[in-house]
Amino acid sequence: MERYAGRMLAERYRLPLRPGGADGATVLRALDTYSAQEVLLRRLPLPEVVEAEFADAAPGGRSGPGRAGAGQEAARDPRDPVVRRAFLAATRAAELPDHPLLDQVFDVFVADGALWIAGELIAARPLAALLAEGPLAPQRAAEIGADVLTALRALHARGWVHRNITDRTVLICDDGRAVLSGLAAGAAQEALCGTEAMPLAAPVPAPARGPEVAEAAGEPDGAVPEPAAGAAAEPGGPARTDPLLKVPAPAGTTPAIPAPADPARTGSAPAGAVPAGAGLVAGRVREMRLALVGPVVERWAPEQAAPAGAGSRGAVGPGTDLWALGALLFRCVQGHPPYPEEDAAELARMVCAYRPAPAGACGPLRPAVEALLGPDPAARPAVGPLLAVLRGVTRGATEPERDSGLVTLPARGAADPRRLPEVRRRGELVRKGRQGRGGAARPAPEPKPSGRKARAALGGHEPPGLAAPAPRRAPKPPRARGPRHLGRLLLALILLLMVGAVACAVLFLPKADEEARGRTGTGSSGAPSPAATVPDDDRGAPPAGSPQTTTPAGLATGFAVRKDPAGFQVAVREDWRRRGRDGHDRIRYTGGDYELVVVPGRDTVAAFGADPMAYQQDKEPELAAYRAASWASASGLRRMDVGRTAMAEGGFSWKDGSGREVYVRNLAMIHQGRYHLVQVIGPRSGSRTVDRLYDQATGSYRPN
Repeated sequence: MERYAGRMLAERYRLPLRPGGADGATVLRALDTYSAQEVLLRRLPLPEVVEAEFADAAPGGRSGPGRAGAGQEAARDPRDPVVRRAFLAATRAAELPDHPLLDQVFDVFVADGALWIAGELIAARPLAALLAEGPLAPQRAAEIGADVLTALRALHARGWVHRNITDRTVLICDDGRAVLSGLAAGAAQEALCGTEAMPLAAPVPAPARGPEVAEAAGEPDGAVPEPAAGAAAEPGGPARTDPLLKVPAPAGTTPAIPAPADPARTGSAPAGAVPAGAGLVAGRVREMRLALVGPVVERWAPEQAAPAGAGSRGAVGPGTDLWALGALLFRCVQGHPPYPEEDAAELARMVCAYRPAPAGACGPLRPAVEALLGPDPAARPAVGPLLAVLRGVTRGATEPERDSGLVTLPARGAADPRRLPEVRRRGELVRKGRQGRGGAARPAPEPKPSGRKARAALGGHEPPGLAAPAPRRAPKPPRARGPRHLGRLLLALILLLMVGAVACAVLFLPKADEEARGRTGTGSSGAPSPAATVPDDDRGAPPAGSPQTTTPAGLATGFAVRKDPAGFQVAVREDWRRRGRDGHDRIRYTGGDYELVVVPGRDTVAAFGADPMAYQQDKEPELAAYRAASWASASGLRRMDVGRTAMAEGGFSWKDGSGREVYVRNLAMIHQGRYHLVQVIGPRSGSRTVDRLYDQATGSYRPN
């Protein structure tokens, strides 16, 4: 924390001495001196372009937002109407409940001619930095899109539209999650433009101001400020409504009405003046949005880009966020946006006049991307089916090998609204820079000589106030190893080889002797065994449901190979019981909480295709519960081709109907045009036992 030695904002946030960017940087790290936590400050400039809308309405010729905050103290209850509109929009966004895939906002204030938003500092980097290294695979883009869509579903359920989904507001965490940020900043920016921060169909009512804001304004809690001195009251008594926000206008302002429709100047509004005024206001809003938002494809859905008076393309709502998600997925996989981003006005015109560029490289994501980028908001896919499609594409990705660590989302917990949330803190803060720059610990100082040794080292003269350094001893040369050492080493190696040979003889020779006795049909006493004296034709077939058992060399202790009457052999535990063939041609061996399922050639390649990986993930009936589960994961998916035999295997986890976590290892193998399945099922807590049972079963499985 020593690097936070710069200036203080809002008497609370200490900036670094060297922020690491030019003046006017939009994102800065800071230290919250109240909680001793690092936070992220987003700076939203209050531009001069929005000042003209309220220039005539400001009482006493008060300056607009571009100059009102410059050089003044931080304010959490701004009086300028445009600044207050942006401040309230960001504050309402910050009051939403926390979500694991949405960044947290702690504080909003106005200082130095800008709106500042203090939020959570997440160990992540923007998606734009990841895309700078190259396009993403469709499966990885679908995984990111599923996280963004999950966050949007939580926002839409509360009546909010994000409207600030870009490759800079989507953050990729160190554990691979995608966290959506920028809600408060986007709401404030849309408010500056004169548009709403919530969907028109289901607006969220503005909450009453907190006691700290009311106390700063000198009003009771939840009170509405009275009009300023000299402000004209509306005839008829009802409260005025801001035509751009559809919410009560700030005190001391008048609506922005063009001169032809101003009743104070004309006495009465002529016919057609009100529609003309509304069109003029809509045109101003669009011009301000072109200047503030800029050429960013994700923020110019057709319903946002349509010019004033050009006909309705639908209201801004949840479909607007889905269009932005489609443009983001297009950018991730194609490596470029669906429209050129050279000029904001030209971008808005092209979005309204032309279809987006073809999404040829999107692969399995192409149908979803094209549906999301449709011009009609009502025709875009719903969140639920779209989330299922994205998760299905994600399942087709090549997962890491088993035994790799899995990532679990942090649980949502109740937080005290009066404090900064600490849901995602990773341990206590520690001081940095106490070690060497290279990261290694500094070596312990050598002991310093004192008394006669120190004076002798300096020739009998010791400078006053200085300690004499100890003279360094020359390192001793390494001792040369003679032939005796080499002889000892060779003798030790010979002894180890002899011990290994004796151990091999003890372990394997008795088993080889037993196999020899078995081939000659003699027992331990040298006499022929009873089974050997009976001809093969007179032994008879084994009873149905009782497989034969053999014990070849190299099998793990406690396992035996069963030759099943269904026409295969497989290694199972000696104490396991066999169940007969069920209605789905499955043969089961059970023991406690674990089960081995074998399907010997039920499904054909002609009916299910010749790709074992696709069969395993999308068609295998034994994994139908995995595909239907709401919570599921896969690992170790891979395909193996040995000669003409094609196989696919993987590990799968899901929650069954009783809520138990199930862990399954599955092998799908093609033999003579049919699929042979070997599957081991057990509890998630016994995954190592499942892996051991699976290795024994698949290593010994042989179809007849």
